[in-house]
Amino acid sequence: MNESAIELTKEDIVRQTARRYLADLCYRRLLGTPQPAKLRQIMKALEIEGVTTRLLKDVLTESDRFECTDRRWAPAVRYGDTHRPFERILTEVIQAAGVPVTLDALASEMAQVYNRDVGYYKEALPRILSNKERFFEVDHSYGLASWLLIPTSDEEEDIIFDNALSEDQVQQFSELCPSEKWSIDKIADTAAKIVGECKEAVPIKILALMAWRDLGEDYDPVDFYSALLEDDRIVILSDQRAYPAGAVKKWTEVLKAQADELAAMPMEAEEEEAEGPITVTDTDKEEIVNMILERGSASAEELLDAVLEVGPDEPAYAGALESLNEALRGDDRVMYIGDNRWSKVVTFPEEVKVIPPSLIVPEVRPFETPEGDVYDQLLEEEGFEGDLKSAIYDPLAEDVTDEDPARTLYQPNGDSQRCVLKYHHKVEGTFPMCQVNPEFFGIEPEIIPIVLVDEGKRKQAFVNNSTRLIYGLKDFYKDITEISGAVFYIEKTAIPGEYRFRYDGETDDQLHIDTGRSLELLELRGRYESGDMPVFDVIVEILERKQGMTFPQLVNEVNIVRRCSRLLVASILSSYHCFTTKGKSGQWRYDEKKRSQGFNKAKRKYIKK
Repeated sequence: MNESAIELTKEDIVRQTARRYLADLCYRRLLGTPQPAKLRQIMKALEIEGVTTRLLKDVLTESDRFECTDRRWAPAVRYGDTHRPFERILTEVIQAAGVPVTLDALASEMAQVYNRDVGYYKEALPRILSNKERFFEVDHSYGLASWLLIPTSDEEEDIIFDNALSEDQVQQFSELCPSEKWSIDKIADTAAKIVGECKEAVPIKILALMAWRDLGEDYDPVDFYSALLEDDRIVILSDQRAYPAGAVKKWTEVLKAQADELAAMPMEAEEEEAEGPITVTDTDKEEIVNMILERGSASAEELLDAVLEVGPDEPAYAGALESLNEALRGDDRVMYIGDNRWSKVVTFPEEVKVIPPSLIVPEVRPFETPEGDVYDQLLEEEGFEGDLKSAIYDPLAEDVTDEDPARTLYQPNGDSQRCVLKYHHKVEGTFPMCQVNPEFFGIEPEIIPIVLVDEGKRKQAFVNNSTRLIYGLKDFYKDITEISGAVFYIEKTAIPGEYRFRYDGETDDQLHIDTGRSLELLELRGRYESGDMPVFDVIVEILERKQGMTFPQLVNEVNIVRRCSRLLVASILSSYHCFTTKGKSGQWRYDEKKRSQGFNKAKRKYIKK
C-alpha cells in the first residue's frame, strides 16, 4: 500500500470518528425526550459550528441508532420489537449512548418505548440496574459491565480472554502507547498522557489492562472508568475508546468540511424518498398556527423551513407546500394573504372594499337633442373601426369598472410592473389592476395586504382582486407633480409581500398631460358639468385642440372631462365620418369638413339595443 493510500485511510478514519462523535451527541440529546425532535432543534441544542441540518440528517440516516417519523428524530429503540426481553432493550439503550446514563433519562426512554408512566420505571429500574454482572453505577448514572475490564484472574492471559480482548490487540497498543507508571492517585493524569501521545484512539479496556499491571489489587474497574469519564482531557465515544479532548477541534473541522461538501452537491430525490412525502401533521399544524399568531404573519417558506425543515431547493418542497396550504385553509384562526403568506385573522378597512364613486364609469345612455338627433350610441364590438377591436383591451385604455380582465393585453409578469398614473387615480390614491399582470400579486385571496417601501417610506397598501384596485397609494403620489401620465414601477423585494415603489420622473408618451393641456381639459370639464352636452361633442373639442391622438390618449383625456366607457369612445369614433385615422399611425383625427356627413349608416346594424 503506497503512502497516499495510507493517508487516505487515516483520513477516512477521522471522518468516520467525527461522524460517530456527532451521532453520539445527538443520541444523548434525544435520549429520554418526550417527543421526537426536528433537525434544527437538535442542531440548536448541540451548537457545533459548521454543522448543518443536511449533514445532521445524513449522519442520523446512516446510523441504526435513530429513526425518523414525520421528519422528526428519536432513538430507534422506541420503534422496535417490545416483545424482546426488557433487559436486552435496556442494554441497547445504554449501549447506544456509549456512556453511563442517568436514571431519569433511562426511565423516560423506557416509558417512551413501552408507552407507560415514567414513574413506574423510576421505581423499577434501580432493582434491575443493581445487577452488577450486567450494569455498573457511576455518580447516579448507569453503564454496561461489558465496558469494564474485570480482573477475573491473576493471570493476564485469562483476563484478556475473559474480557473479550485479543493478544494481538494488546500487543498492538503496547507498542503504540508510551510506557507509563500507573499510580492509584493519578489514574486520570496517566490515562490522559497516554491517550494524548498515542497515534490511535485507545480502547478503554486496553488502558485498564495497562493500569491493572501496575495497580494489581488496588485496581477497581468502576473507579477506573469513572476517572476517565470525569476528566475533561479525555473524550469517550460509543466505540468505548478514549480520545484526547483536542480531537474535538479536529472533528469539528472535519464535520464542517463534510457539511460544505454536501452543500455543494445537488439535493437528490432519493434523500427525500427515504422519508416519503412530506405532510403536515396535526402537531405540525398547531406549531405552524402558533408561529403565525405569534408573528402576525409568515411566509410559507418560513413556516416550512422552521417546522418541517424543508426548503425551496428540495424536491419535496412542492408537496410540502401543498400540504401546508391544505392544512391551513380550513382553520379559522388564520387567513391566506397572497404570495404564499399566511396571517392571523384581521379585519381590513372598509375603504379598501369599495370603489370610490369618482372612479365608477357610468352606464352608457344615448343622448338625444331637441331636434331628435341621437348621439352616444353604443356599438357591438364587430362594428368598431380598424384596430379599435384590439385597442379596447389596451391596459392604458381600460380602467376600473371599464375593463374585460379575461381579454386585457397585460404586460408580461416579472419582478416589476410598469404603472402609468391617471388623473382620477392620483386624486383617490388608487391604481387600476388592469395595468398589472394578474400573476404579479396573485389572483387569490380577494384582498391582499402588501407593504410598499420607497426611500424611508414604509406603508401598508391593499390589492383587492374583487374591486380590481390597489388602495393606499396617496403618500406615494405626493411627490408626483404631473396631472396624468407619470410612470412608476412596483418591484418585488426579497421579502414576500413587500414591494418597492420606484418613481424616477418618467412619463408615458400617450397619457402624459402637461399643465397647459390640463387647464384646457378642466375648462372643458367645467362647461360639460354646467351644461348638457354629449360625449360626441367632448371628443370633437378634444381633437380640435390636439389633432392626432392614440385611442388610449383620447380615452384618458375624455375621462378627465367626464367618466366615460372606452367602449363608448370606440363606438363614437367608429360611427361618424368625421373621425378618421391617418396611415398606420393609429392616431385619430377630427375632420370638420366631414361633420355634415353625420352618422355612418353602415354602422346602424351594430347599434346595441
